[in-house]
Amino acid sequence: MAPLPHESTASWVGRDAATYRQSVPELPDGIGITTTGTRGADDRDTTEIHLDDAAWHRLAVLTRVPHHHLARALPHLARPRDRNPARTPDTVGATVGATGAGIASSHRPSPYEQPSWACPWCTLRHTRGATARARAYLPTHRVWCPRHACRSTDGPRPRLLDTRGLPELADVYKSHRRLLRRPNANNAYTWAQAIVTRRYDHELYLTGRWRARGHRLGAFDRDHTATDGSSWALTARPVIVHPETVTLARAYRRHPDPTGTRP
Repeated sequence: MAPLPHESTASWVGRDAATYRQSVPELPDGIGITTTGTRGADDRDTTEIHLDDAAWHRLAVLTRVPHHHLARALPHLARPRDRNPARTPDTVGATVGATGAGIASSHRPSPYEQPSWACPWCTLRHTRGATARARAYLPTHRVWCPRHACRSTDGPRPRLLDTRGLPELADVYKSHRRLLRRPNANNAYTWAQAIVTRRYDHELYLTGRWRARGHRLGAFDRDHTATDGSSWALTARPVIVHPETVTLARAYRRHPDPTGTRP
């Protein structure tokens, strides 16, 4: 089963394990890969897995996915200190011949490093109907799916928000893509997001607009009252403030700060 673009390694290994009706730790153990680190009942939802060269090679052979495709699609395939631009199928083969066994190390990322839930309909199409669950390190503009007008919330349990009540997001999506072509765009977006989120939480500025947008969003979400312990205002916050976040980030890029204190 080929990985999705930007998919987490744990998500991809978990989908492969489900194909063989095995758990995430069982699949590597069955092909000679030693799993170390954090383990849980559903590792692909809460942990990330890093593979050494031998483990990478064994999984590539098992799934019949070329090495270079895995390296391109899985951004966290290896641990940061083990990432090597010269890592090729030839060097991997030499390593496997020298070591034989593989190691898959798992850990639980911090909340700020957790991958996002991919669009379930896009996942179904990519996996040919096998599953709708996959996690990926999506760029900020890809968290919202323009084809299916939906966005998945963060957390161990996927929560899909139907955004058909917010047609303005289509134009915001295009503006966000143009923003990302500029240098330091991600820093500008992160800074703008922090400012706009603070204004939203403290009900400063644009309160009426954001409240109306939340009502329109909830009108298409029948389960907006069931938020697993979190308020609807917090669950829908990333979607509600997204247009103003992109607008503020673009303003920062057009008008650099002469003091150098902002991106």
